[in-house]
Amino acid sequence: MKVQLDLANCYGINQLSKELNFSKTAKNDGVNSLYAPNGTLKTSLAKTFKDVEAGKPTSDLIFPSRTTTRDIKIDGVDISAEQVLVIDSYNESYSSQQVSTLLVNEELKQQYETALKEVDGKRKTLLTAVASASGKRDAKELLSEVFSRPLSELLPLLVELAGEEHPDFTHYGQIKFDLLFNPKVIQLVTSADFGQDLAEYVSTYDRLIESSTVLSKSFNHQKADNVSKSLTENGFFSASHSVNISINGTKQEISSKKELNELLQAEQEKILENPELKEKFSRVDSQLKNKETQTFRDFITDNQHILLEYSDVNQFKQKVLLGYLQSAQTAWVDLVGTYQSNQELVSRIVEEAKEEQTIWETVVDTFNKRFNVPFKLSVDNQVEVILNDAAPTIKFEFDDGRGESEIVGQSSLLEALSQGEKRALYILNVLFEIEARRQSAKPILIVIDDIADSFDYKNKYAIVEYLRDIAKVSHFYLLMLTHNFDFHRIVSSRLGVQRSNRHMATKSSTEISLNPEKYQNDVFNAWKQDLGTNPHYLLASIPFARNLAEYCGYEEHFGTLTSLLHLKADTKDIKISDIQAMYREIFTDKATLELPGGTDLVFNKIIEASDVLTAAPQESPDLESKVILAMAIRLSAEDFMINKIAEPEFVASIRSNQTRVLFDKYVNLYPGECEIIALLDQVNLMTPENIHLNSFMYEPILDMSAHSLYRLYSGLKNLL
Repeated sequence: MKVQLDLANCYGINQLSKELNFSKTAKNDGVNSLYAPNGTLKTSLAKTFKDVEAGKPTSDLIFPSRTTTRDIKIDGVDISAEQVLVIDSYNESYSSQQVSTLLVNEELKQQYETALKEVDGKRKTLLTAVASASGKRDAKELLSEVFSRPLSELLPLLVELAGEEHPDFTHYGQIKFDLLFNPKVIQLVTSADFGQDLAEYVSTYDRLIESSTVLSKSFNHQKADNVSKSLTENGFFSASHSVNISINGTKQEISSKKELNELLQAEQEKILENPELKEKFSRVDSQLKNKETQTFRDFITDNQHILLEYSDVNQFKQKVLLGYLQSAQTAWVDLVGTYQSNQELVSRIVEEAKEEQTIWETVVDTFNKRFNVPFKLSVDNQVEVILNDAAPTIKFEFDDGRGESEIVGQSSLLEALSQGEKRALYILNVLFEIEARRQSAKPILIVIDDIADSFDYKNKYAIVEYLRDIAKVSHFYLLMLTHNFDFHRIVSSRLGVQRSNRHMATKSSTEISLNPEKYQNDVFNAWKQDLGTNPHYLLASIPFARNLAEYCGYEEHFGTLTSLLHLKADTKDIKISDIQAMYREIFTDKATLELPGGTDLVFNKIIEASDVLTAAPQESPDLESKVILAMAIRLSAEDFMINKIAEPEFVASIRSNQTRVLFDKYVNLYPGECEIIALLDQVNLMTPENIHLNSFMYEPILDMSAHSLYRLYSGLKNLL
């Protein structure tokens, strides 16, 4: 795969044209690593790709009026949002949306869906009937809420209810749920005042019904109506049978449904017309005169017996739901029978889901093995996620190493974690996202923006190892962006990035160039091979050679080379031929080294090279150029201060930290020269670490902005 970039005015990218080759071979995973010093390219390029991913336009934030060009192609075809994934350096609020995907075992889910396919069709039939009777769109939610059972247990709930003995509640099957349980009505009937009136109404009703010659508390109007209905439906009266009703101890024969209903209705009306009960009802009714309860008032006036049910609202809701189910009895029985016949198979699949080792857990295990963090993750509802498409509930178990652990939410966890641990949690979410893309098998360009920035070395190497793993995925193409040369070097080495895919960004006023990174794994080896042909390599190697001379016991050479880093009595007399002699001994493989211009003075060469670099400044000069500039800055600063101090004996007495000692003396002698003091102070701040590098860590100077060095050197030149 090849990616063609043609960008202009994209978040500060003035102009960039480059083709990057991501082609994979048996020995090459196609990774591209791009080192870009701060302020050069990295963040702007990541933002540009993120716009592609989000389907958003790109612009220049500081100069939005400038015309933006964002032409990115993959193998000659415009890149699409689905073809790119940008991994930010760090985003505390980021949470992968792919957890559900990673928790699902498609094979197990398919078995489950097949086992429940017939059940699901009959479930839909029943739920449609309940939704129609209740007037509620989501019958599942309604059943779950009323019977206090989770959605995942809907089928077991329906089986349980079907197996229980219930009175006939079908008379509720024609009443809409919201009519009976309007929130304003429920708010009213559960209030203290209404509750007292309702209790008195119920007490009076019960007393009257107990004194009835036909009805009783155990054989009330509702149950009497059920008896009438049952006798009629079972052909009792049509078979010329009759029943005897005891009225004041006298048997009265009833031989038809009509006679029975008239008798029961008359007795019910007799009770409802009782003056005492009517007075109790009027007190209840008086509280139902606002607009929100008007419909309910009209209904309850004609159905006073239902008012009794509000003494237990939750139980009443369950009766009403049972009424809806009983009204769809055929569909209910059909569903329960089909479910029970498949229950053994379904139970086995559910048990497998509980034990399932999902991709999600594999990612977490990998993370736990490579990263050291004080928390463990688990999923509370794995079965529901795998089988019912539920959203996962992630549980964090925090362990502070003192023998106790505590379950915490993500917000509390973030408050307790260190910055490094927060970054590790972010990396875990990144792993989820990447693993989901691995499963999709679609080719994708993964742009990774300094993902290991600010990590300690252990976790940095853990990230590198993971990047090495995913680089081998056939449809993953990795573009690493970093402003840390050390990380660029590590990635290039451990991921086997080929030479042509290691890039360094250089910025000028008109464009950004991506050039091959010439040092590869060992900058000093690159310099040492061309000491005789590249003057910049020769000069930049002086601090390195000085370190080796110190470590290997070449005391005389160490002293001479130190004179090229601090201004000494002999500094301006050291020749290239002197360097040649010392290098032949220090670098044992360079015993026959020949350096041109043997009589040239090294001090002059350092100043001349720095003058040339400053005259044609680049945003990101080579490492050797920065080292030479740092040397020239220090030598020039000391030259100025020594001349101004004009105390040869004092200067000769300095044994260490020469630049700092000279600076303190200068400040003491010339306290009023604030601008010059500020300039010299910059020398102390910038150059010691760049020149006196203990061993081989040159990354700080490579990552430093070149313009700071140019300005500092130019300022010192003006003083001199």
